[in-house]
Amino acid sequence: VFHHIENSPSEYEYIVKVSMMEIYMERIKDLIDIDRVNLNIREDKNRGNFVEDLSEHYVSSEEEIMELVQIGANNRTTKFTNMNDFSSRSHTILMLMIKSTNNDDLTTKTGKLFLVDLAGSEKIAKTGATGLTLEEAKNINKSLTTLGMVINSLTDEKSNHIPYRESKVTRILQESLGG
Repeated sequence: VFHHIENSPSEYEYIVKVSMMEIYMERIKDLIDIDRVNLNIREDKNRGNFVEDLSEHYVSSEEEIMELVQIGANNRTTKFTNMNDFSSRSHTILMLMIKSTNNDDLTTKTGKLFLVDLAGSEKIAKTGATGLTLEEAKNINKSLTTLGMVINSLTDEKSNHIPYRESKVTRILQESLGG
């Protein structure tokens, strides 16, 4: 991204912002500004789907992005299971928003790049999940199943309904998935 920006014509001006969130138990939490919890997904004619009150951080280098990613990674929800010492208990989404403005004709383009780290599906018998860990596993499996159903519906010509709204992951990624 920054290589492209550095090599673009001088009439272009760029703004790059980063946000990072986790979806834990179908609740959205800002991983950089950890006081922002239980955030809502909104829809706007101009912005499309977005997470309300999610912090946005202006960046000008790969190093600045990596610093924010490290902060977010340290704030993720993890837990010990029989399968893994640091099992991710949530889905993590890193959003890179790039806005370019052509200063000659004043046209503007905005794009979003989502990098997603999905928590792995849980086999309850192998992980030994009980209590809260069991509930986490159910939520992980449900959202992964919904993602599969959305992808299947998008590829099935006979499908007339795509279940984006059944999971926060698919709702946030709706535009990227084709909705």
